[in-house]
Amino acid sequence: MSLYMDWPYLLVEAGPEQALTWRTGHMRGEGALPDLFFPADHSWLVSALWDDAWTDIGGAAGLIRALESNPLVNARRVGPDEDALPPELTRD
Repeated sequence: MSLYMDWPYLLVEAGPEQALTWRTGHMRGEGALPDLFFPADHSWLVSALWDDAWTDIGGAAGLIRALESNPLVNARRVGPDEDALPPELTRD
């Protein structure tokens, strides 16, 4: 399927143990999370593209509020039509 500027992605159904074995040496450091993951019920989504320094999270309003209120997370709300690029970064 095509996502993010029509880049090709392969979506695979797997459990966390399986997904964590597919990559090694990821540029984000230890632990090689997939670029996109979500539970079977689609109740939330995490997108961590390989070349971005941030992570996008989508979910219910309560989840987003909890993330915004946690100072360790450094979260900010972004609407569907807004650029997720953090304010302190610029695009090349």
